[in-house]
Amino acid sequence: MASTPDYGSLIPFCITEKETAYIKSLSGGKSQGQAAIEHSVARATIADTVYRVRLRRQKQQSGQSTLYNEAGSPSATWVKGQSQKGQRSVQDIIDDTVEAFNQKVKFKSVSTTAPKTKSKDLLSCICIGDAHLGMLSWEEKAKEDFDLKTGIKDLTLAADRIINAIPASEEVFIVQLGDFYHIDDSLNQTPASKNPLDADTRYAKIIKSGIYVLRYFIEKSLAKHKRVTVRNVAGNHDPHSHVALSCALSTFYDTNKRVIIEDSTKAMYYYRFGQNLIGVTHGHQPKPDKLAGVMAVDCPEWSECEFKYCWHGHIHTKRSFEDMKVIVESFRTLAPADAWTYDSGYRSGREIQAIVLDREYGEVERHTAGIRRVRHEKGV
Repeated sequence: MASTPDYGSLIPFCITEKETAYIKSLSGGKSQGQAAIEHSVARATIADTVYRVRLRRQKQQSGQSTLYNEAGSPSATWVKGQSQKGQRSVQDIIDDTVEAFNQKVKFKSVSTTAPKTKSKDLLSCICIGDAHLGMLSWEEKAKEDFDLKTGIKDLTLAADRIINAIPASEEVFIVQLGDFYHIDDSLNQTPASKNPLDADTRYAKIIKSGIYVLRYFIEKSLAKHKRVTVRNVAGNHDPHSHVALSCALSTFYDTNKRVIIEDSTKAMYYYRFGQNLIGVTHGHQPKPDKLAGVMAVDCPEWSECEFKYCWHGHIHTKRSFEDMKVIVESFRTLAPADAWTYDSGYRSGREIQAIVLDREYGEVERHTAGIRRVRHEKGV
């Protein structure tokens, strides 16, 4: 017979009124589904709250970790040991992201009052391709000096320009197309192929900086748009770190109804806006030539939408082709080439783009924040 989860022991570790209310309902004998109905939220919201509070409790315990099954009952317990040399544990990543939100930020949060907007029929989409935060590049080896500080400055300058340029649509869709982080742990190598990577600084600092940059995009957008939807895509450089980033942002903006953090871990993500169907992925799996077919199979609303787009990163270059009436497009990066990329002969322009979609007529505007222009305008 399965044991009953001891939800009451989680109450001291709740830090918001909503967390406390959800956990108290569960400790009173309600199932997660019943608690969701009681509080008019999705069951996933209750499950995420339980998971989040348990992680917080584990952080304060003396080295013992517990694995919970889907029913919320403990299925395994172990004592934390040393990780592989240089490798970060999941708990380490969570600790770093929590600490990042306690940092002072250089912008004022403006998320309480929605601004006046001009159009409900426009969707402004900001596409951030392969930021590679934390990458280190040396001019004598790869044409340009580049580090974490430079990457942060370039991205925030580009955010200023691109958000000022797009129309005051009711909603903005921020699409982070993967490889936002250059490394996934302190081993400084690609997770799958184990190729060595040049990293600027400690992994924890890189994680914190990425959170700051996306918060900058979100808060700047909230000053101009009523709603902000964010999708973080997993890249081949950061398959684990992107999850920590999404979970951290989701938790931070949990009580803000103007911000939606889409934190699904699926490789493909779809977003519909009127007659527009948008697919988003990194581009390493599935490959670009397969994306239109994948969309056609995955999306029930395929036949209902006149305009179909699939946006990806990964290759750092701008390419576009049409397949089955889907415009498949890749986006450039703001970051320069590292030593490996430069020695391999890869070259590309550097920019962030925003695409404005009309609810009925598809793409109607496009804005570009190129690296030379944003640096020149700010006197960098």
